[in-house]
Order: sequence, then C-alpha cells, then structure tokens
Amino acid sequence: MDLKLKILCVLAALTAVGCSLSRFVYTPCQINSECRTAFGWGYVCAESLCQPVSAFSRCNKTLPANLLQQVESYQDRIVIGTQFDQSAFGTEALAAQFALGEVMRESGLDAESFAIVSCTTEESSEYDDLGVDEANIMVSTYLADHVGVAAIIGPATSDRVEDAFLNVKPFGTLLMSPTATSPSLSPLDGSTSDYEDPGLLWRTAPPDDIQGAELAELVDNDGATRVAVVVQNGSYGTGLGVIFKAAFEAGGGSATLLSYEPSAQSSLLDKIASAEDMVVDGVVFISSDKGHIGDFLQVVADRVAGVGHTCSNPTSCVFADDFAGIYLADGAKDADIFRGVEGLDTISHRIKGTAPAPAFGPVYEVFKDRFNAVYGTGKAESTAFTAYAYDAAWLVIYGAAWAHYNELEVNGLGIGRGLRNISDPGGQNIDVGPTSWNSVRAEFELAQPINVRGASGDLDYDPTTGETSSPIDHWCVETFEGFIVFGLVDGSDCASAD
Repeated sequence: MDLKLKILCVLAALTAVGCSLSRFVYTPCQINSECRTAFGWGYVCAESLCQPVSAFSRCNKTLPANLLQQVESYQDRIVIGTQFDQSAFGTEALAAQFALGEVMRESGLDAESFAIVSCTTEESSEYDDLGVDEANIMVSTYLADHVGVAAIIGPATSDRVEDAFLNVKPFGTLLMSPTATSPSLSPLDGSTSDYEDPGLLWRTAPPDDIQGAELAELVDNDGATRVAVVVQNGSYGTGLGVIFKAAFEAGGGSATLLSYEPSAQSSLLDKIASAEDMVVDGVVFISSDKGHIGDFLQVVADRVAGVGHTCSNPTSCVFADDFAGIYLADGAKDADIFRGVEGLDTISHRIKGTAPAPAFGPVYEVFKDRFNAVYGTGKAESTAFTAYAYDAAWLVIYGAAWAHYNELEVNGLGIGRGLRNISDPGGQNIDVGPTSWNSVRAEFELAQPINVRGASGDLDYDPTTGETSSPIDHWCVETFEGFIVFGLVDGSDCASAD
C-alpha cells in the first residue's frame, strides 16, 4: 500500500467515531480545523460532523491522564505535544516531559494551564506495523491536525524533523527539536526571521556547520591524512559528511564519502566493507540511527577479534589494525550505544568524536540533580542532548507565555514570536526552570523581553537567522567498572587522551 494512503487509512480509523446525542452531532464540517475553531482543541470532523478526537495508542501518555477522554473538560489548557522514537531517544523524551511536568505543578497563565500529549514513533507491533519514518509522519499529523496542539517538542533526528515539519507547517504548528543539527533544516522555514514572521521550526541544538570543521580538526590532530567517511544518506549524515570532507581537504587531507541507505541493512554493511578495504588512516562514521552506530562499532570489535570480513588488501586492514582511528559525531555520544557492543574494551581507546559541549554550571546542576533523583543516577549525563531537550520544553512554555499575554492566541505563530523575546541582552536574566516561572510571567505580562540561560548553556538566538550556537567538544570514551565514561580528548579522562 502507498505510504500516504496507509497513514490516511489509520488516521481515518481514529475519526470513525459513532454519533452521540450531544451538541457536536449537529455541527456540520468538512475539515478538522473547522471543529477546532468552533469548539477548541481536540475536535475533529468525522462523517461531516464535529466530534471529540479519539485516543491513539502511540500517544497514550497524557497529563492530565484523562485528557483525551474528556476533551471538553480541559478546554482551558494549552496543549503541547512531544514526539520521539522512545526506543532510541527515551531519555530526551523524558527530559521534555520532565520540564512540562514542572510547569504544570506551578501556577498557570491566569485561567489557563498546560497539558501534554506524549507520543512515540518507535517501530513496534504493540502499536501497528509502521516503520519509524511512517510513524513519525502519522504522529505529527495526529498531534497537529487531530489534537490541534500549539507546538510539538521533537522529533530527534534531522531527517524526521524535516518530514514532520513539512507535514505540520500547513496547520500552523510550531516544531522545536532538541537534537536535530543538520544545516539543511535552516532554509526550510526561511533563512531569515523577524517578529512578524518568526518561523515555526526551532531547535535548541546548534547547526552542524561548526561541528563539521571541529570533526576535521580532531582527525587532523591525530595525524590522519586519508580517511573513509561512511554516512547515512539524508540531511544529517550526508550534510555533516560534506562539511567534514570540505574542511578536512582544505587542511590537506583526503576523504572519501561512502553513503548508505538507512532503510537497507545490506547497504550499511556494504559501505562498511568498502571502507574496510581502503588504504586509510581512519574511518569516520556519521549516522543519526543509534542502531546503525552500534552495528558499525560491533563490526570494528569483531574484526579485532578476528571475526568476519577478510580484507582484500593484506597490508592494511583498517578496522583490525590498531593504528586506525574511529571517529564519530554527536549522534553517537550515547552510553546506551556503547553498552550493546561486545568487545568494546578492545577498541574504546581508538574511538573519538565531536558533540556540542556538555552542559555545565548552576542551571545544569540543578536540572541534573532533580532529573537523576527521579530517573536514576547518571541518567541526565547518558546522552549528549538530555539538557537540550529539557530546555526545548521550557522554551516552548516561555513562548506560550508570551503569546498568552501579548498575542491574540496561543498558537505556533504566537509561540514563535515569544521565542524572539528570550535572548535580549538588555532583558532580565532568567535561569531555565520552575523557580523563575513567576519572573518570566511578570516580565512578559509587561511585554518585556528576557535573557535566558538554559541547562544546556546560554540560549542566544541570532535575531536574523533564528539559530543558536554552542561550543563543540572533542570527546573520547572508556569503560569504568561497568559504566560508560565520556571524557575530553584534550584532557586526561580517557586512555586515548594523551
């Protein structure tokens, strides 16, 4: 079945509700937005009549818990959606939900409060037979056109952000991703931003323009002159790979791009084998798929153990030979990836990577302590983007507060305009979190901008491009008493950081 038709069929089933003797049965309609205009969020057009939205198994976590069962009772709520592949980005999803839960425990916005619809796009027969990419499109449609959320936090990867954004943009829904870093996302919603047209696509993570150059510097610092670059075909992998190649070759090196198709395991293994047979000093692997990164690292560990592919060039077997470096990017800085690699100890000293600098400072420490107290020691530090997800949710909340006090409606446009008022050097300094919520409301009620410092660092958005920036670290990895430890290449935290 055609993908679009398949998704439409599933969504149509969600609106196939029976008529009840209520005021909605007498309200004719043609599209869902007409019902939201008439009755508020959570109303859809079913059989040409307005009806409350049906619950969806992929979005079965809500606050309040009965939100989608009693839509009419919660029309005073500002509804925010979260959308992640929770099998791969569960920690980031938890961080976003954690922030939304914090504001819900505080006072709301006058008579309005918040509500959350949390969705997963993972591939699982528990829900349906959709793949992650298909589920990503379906969930974004459900949140934007069925529930009618004002904003969505997520998805995680750049390719899925692009698909979701193009899908929800016609509904005026704002999308805030904490992890998508591809530079190709920047022009999707216009290359410039102003108050009248602030844009509906935002992110707390910086674009990869800087990371590509830093990755090239990392490899060059190791003395490597020839590298194979295996990249996932798409806006993130290909985009970062091209930036790396240009920067590395500008410095005198040679880089060969090998692009694999993310939907085909055979394509991934074929490109890994091609890299394995090249005469190079190292291999760069760039992917947003954590499973693929784990597969790549497992191949390297297997070769060290003498398992698998026999190199066609007997003088150079890049994975088995200890001299060759293994270089990764920000998508790989996740402890769960490394925990699944058998024989990691034999290759960890060769692994280095780049990622936005780890969060630090008082805002991060408060967040980390609170988050770990709920989810377990080390949880906040387990991925590179946990703090970015926490900040993403709070920024959407701040944008909604601005819209509540200064715009006609709390919608994507109003939230976007609010986001243009959080990075003013002349505004009151605000540390992200529940303790500053009253200060934010007070400033925004007076239409005064603020200057926000997040758990992930300073959130300084460029007033023209609408993009933020962050320093990039060179990281390394090792195991310590069963734990995965990330350190700095320029320090002494890892065996490779001499």
